[in-house]
Amino acid sequence: MPRMDPDSRVCPFCGEAPGAGVFCAACGRNLAGVDQLPTRAEWAAAGAREPAGSGRPLDERVAEATSAFLAAMHAAGDPGTSNVFGGGGLFRKRRPAAWVVRPVHREPGGDLQTYEPGLVLTTDGHYHRMQSQVRGWGQRNFPQFLDTPARDPIDPPAEARLIGELDALLREHGVTADPPLASR
Repeated sequence: MPRMDPDSRVCPFCGEAPGAGVFCAACGRNLAGVDQLPTRAEWAAAGAREPAGSGRPLDERVAEATSAFLAAMHAAGDPGTSNVFGGGGLFRKRRPAAWVVRPVHREPGGDLQTYEPGLVLTTDGHYHRMQSQVRGWGQRNFPQFLDTPARDPIDPPAEARLIGELDALLREHGVTADPPLASR
């Protein structure tokens, strides 16, 4: 892994090069509300560490970060969970609460049917892809988007940005993991 120039501007969530868009190319977080991106040196001085795991498979690092995320969140009482699967009816099995790790993303003004699926993580440690449907065709309040997780779990995505997203979710709810997930 090549060493990054300390004067390079980086994503404040994961410490990687953010790319050209509004969303970080490495972790996927929205950077629109960030006034100025920190330099790599500023990001490291703020307590973040260089990304670890060089030489280790990404899927192994994601699994380790997921386990650490779950342990930290469970210890804090699972803050930020929601019932994205809907309530269990009288005869339906109740699904666990989950964190929305990555919301569904649509380009503003783009095709309504084209979107990047989101990602949720249940409190029991299963990832589910978040799907989206366009509703309200031909009605005054068109379009409405119904984002729901798929019923069946998926394997954890082997993406470096997932580790940064989990770390950002911890910080968002005032929970810390030792060591920080971004250092894994």
